[in-house]
Amino acid sequence: MTCRYCGKEVRTVCFVLHCPYGEKCNSSPSGKHIAISDGKHCVYCGEEVKHDGIDLRSSRSNKCNASPNSKHALDK
Repeated sequence: MTCRYCGKEVRTVCFVLHCPYGEKCNSSPSGKHIAISDGKHCVYCGEEVKHDGIDLRSSRSNKCNASPNSKHALDK
């Protein structure tokens, strides 16, 4: 996955997106990496999500700790 703000490759580490230089994204207004949507991974935490009624759910939880509203999202 790629961060939409800094363009660096990101991966999920402890439910948060990290690049090789760490968790903080200096280009992002929120200071966090946010992935470019691929339609199957949450843009905030990078977990693969599926529709569960009206919500999105990962294999671990329907709550996203990296998201500002605690919900998984496929697009910002």
